[in-house]
Amino acid sequence: MTALARLKFVILGWAAATVFFTAVLEISELGHKPLGFALYANAVHFALWAFTLPILVRCVRRFPLKAPKRIRNAGILLILIAVLAMLVDFTHWAIVYPTYYPYRSSVPTFKIFLGSDLFWFLPNEILIGIVLVTAIEGWQVLKDLQAERMRAMDLERQLAVSRLQALRMQLHPHFLFNTLHTIAGLTVEDPATARRMVIALGDLLRSTLKDNGDRVRTLAEELEYSDLYLGIEKLRLGDRLLLNYEIEPAATRASVPQFLLQPLFENAIRHGASRMTGPCEIRFCASCKPETLSIMICNDGPKCAASSAPPRFGVGLTNTIDRLQIHYGDRHTFLYSDRPEGGVQIEISIPYGEAGEGAGAPGSINEPLPAKDLIDRNSGADPDFLHASPDATASAGFL
Repeated sequence: MTALARLKFVILGWAAATVFFTAVLEISELGHKPLGFALYANAVHFALWAFTLPILVRCVRRFPLKAPKRIRNAGILLILIAVLAMLVDFTHWAIVYPTYYPYRSSVPTFKIFLGSDLFWFLPNEILIGIVLVTAIEGWQVLKDLQAERMRAMDLERQLAVSRLQALRMQLHPHFLFNTLHTIAGLTVEDPATARRMVIALGDLLRSTLKDNGDRVRTLAEELEYSDLYLGIEKLRLGDRLLLNYEIEPAATRASVPQFLLQPLFENAIRHGASRMTGPCEIRFCASCKPETLSIMICNDGPKCAASSAPPRFGVGLTNTIDRLQIHYGDRHTFLYSDRPEGGVQIEISIPYGEAGEGAGAPGSINEPLPAKDLIDRNSGADPDFLHASPDATASAGFL
């Protein structure tokens, strides 16, 4: 709270206390006093207590009512309150009596007033001081709780960011080792394809290094990155890998966690196309419902034996589930099911939100692909769409 806001709060409290206690005085049996005098006396009275607030705040901070010195500090505060109450009481009537006191006939001098009525008000003053100290202590406790809550939220945010970074770094070597293992197997059987896969892997790694640090990006950008991986697998599997996309235009603008799709495609290929001798179709669907983005990916594959035990996920799917939990908490769903005809189907729903503006130049990693380009993809795409060729070794920066 700023100094100006605190001043406004104090002035508002002073005015409210003045009006309230004047009204109480007028309607109680202690009334029958001129309204102007009652307002004036209460205004001066609570103005003096307002001036003591900085002193009371310092006292509360100097002698907090916390263990292990709670009782000692409470006693010190009570003594300080009594002293301030006496000063306020004396100063109050020292101001009111010579300026506007309509009972001079019964109390002709201030000395007589001091001896007769001054200390009659002292218990009330001490009670007001105790109330103010209690309010200040409560306000301080509330500020401490808010500060502690902010620290906890900041630590939780930092932990979530660290976990996301750790999970993300876990994905890279996992994918890299699988790809290098594939390349090693093709080095002897098909050196030309292995060479092109190495160049394609370089393109993929360069795209990864262009990352700007954001933890989310558009679905279009995520699909563009996944294309680099699928291009590598297309080189390895050839016509056996069939890709089918069904994407609503609005879904391409939705923001999703980075590297959400690549582990799903990798899982579909590793446990589907890689285990089949014939063609294997991977179908990807994305649609928008009110405030929800739905993603579905399914693949052909061998039939799984019926089992009552839940499936055991590897690094890719476990990583994906953990990252969805960190990003969205309970506001997401992840459904994994075996298809009766063989293969697996994964369905994900997350809150829909469009990524912020600031796309880069056409073709950059920060710009979504046009919706028609995503929708018109087909399984017959040339595997050379990665611009990798057997003669491109010299121009590849990673080689």
